[in-house]
Amino acid sequence: MPLCVAAAFYASAGSAADFSAASYQPAPVQAVPLLPYDRFELRFGAYAHGVGGREQGSADVNGEFVTPRLPLGVSGWASYLVPRIQVGGQANLSGRTSFVYTGALWTWPIWGGISLEAFVGPAVHNGSLVPGPKEGGLGCPVLYHAGASVSYQITDHWSVIATFSHLSNGREIFNTDCSTNQVRGGNQGLNNYGLRIGYAF
Repeated sequence: MPLCVAAAFYASAGSAADFSAASYQPAPVQAVPLLPYDRFELRFGAYAHGVGGREQGSADVNGEFVTPRLPLGVSGWASYLVPRIQVGGQANLSGRTSFVYTGALWTWPIWGGISLEAFVGPAVHNGSLVPGPKEGGLGCPVLYHAGASVSYQITDHWSVIATFSHLSNGREIFNTDCSTNQVRGGNQGLNNYGLRIGYAF
């Protein structure tokens, strides 16, 4: 009789262990989604063109491609100093200055899906080098393109971006001298204000 009881005890214990092992499933590991600045991104939208200058009163359409941050192996707070690369273009819908550009772009997350950005780089345009009735007189065929954005991440992929960009021959800062515009109106520049959507992938 004691042997029967012992055998039954071990059999029931073994069944319970088998049941526990079969029913236990480890929790799946949740993948941490990459932040927008660590992915490629496409951006599209429109700008108010030349606000405050001779070319104001028209609009641009814009398309832009942005890379992830450069793989420089930097971690911690210093990683926020690592830029992304942007390549894009703006086409004016009224036959005024259009341009293509590239440069460095920095994206800094602030709070709750809100990020700030700054960018700078060269741009090539088809506008007038000297001022005219509706031409800004940009002075140089190659200009400085700089500005800043505020973005809000709507979903894991989509964001909305408000941007200010400035196109300039940089005369006041860099003493540029590349056309007769130096004596015919100075550095007019273009101030553009835009609203765009971004898709990160």
